[in-house]
Order: sequence, then C-alpha cells, then structure tokens
Amino acid sequence: MQKNKWGRIINVTSVSVKEPLNYLVLSNSIRSAVVAWAKSLSVDVGPDGITVNSILTGYFDTERIKELNKEKSKSLKISEAEVLNKMKSLVPASRLGRPEEYGYLVSFLSSDNAAYINGAAIPIDGGLLKSY
Repeated sequence: MQKNKWGRIINVTSVSVKEPLNYLVLSNSIRSAVVAWAKSLSVDVGPDGITVNSILTGYFDTERIKELNKEKSKSLKISEAEVLNKMKSLVPASRLGRPEEYGYLVSFLSSDNAAYINGAAIPIDGGLLKSY
C-alpha cells in the first residue's frame, strides 16, 4: 500500500467500543484497543494515501444474531420473537440493520470518495449508541 501510495484498512468492531456490553470484559477491551491502534496507524500511513477506519457495528439481521437470540431465548425462557422485539426496541430505527446497508458503508470507505475520512470510528447502528 505504501509503495502504491494508496490503500484502505477497515476494521470491523462494535458499538461496545463506546458503550461496553455487560459480561464481555475481554471483548470490550480488545475492540477498544483495535480502534486505538487504527487511529494511531492512520496518522502514520495517512501521508502515504492510506486510510484506516473502524466500523462500530450495531445489531444486524445475520445468522449469528439469530443463533445468539435462540440461545438467549432458551436461557431467559422466552420466545425468540420476544428476544428480537426487545433488541429492536433498543434501536431508535426500530429494526435491525440489513447486511447490504453494512456493505454500502464498506464500499464507500473503500472508495476514492472516502479519501478524506481517516482515523474515524463510524457507528452503523440505527441510532443505538447514546453517546457520540
């Protein structure tokens, strides 16, 4: 990338970087460290035309979320629909993100049009984060 004077590094992290999730101490710490690393690296490689950004992922309609909701419904003894509705109720958009919405963000950050976005931690969460 440095030789070509162009590159994009995009880290997939979580909204837990800004608002830690309960019972995930190690995961919260590592994700925050990745974002700090990305910010530091962005300063070093920015002059070479390389951008380094992090995406703070919220709730998305994926197979992984479905698996987690299934486990949670069993442990809480409630239906999967109730777990999903509770999750949606936390999001101001009142829904989960669609995978293609995530793809659009990655595509944009990978493009020449995003050359001036560097060292950013960008939430894609339907408004879930209460901080900025």
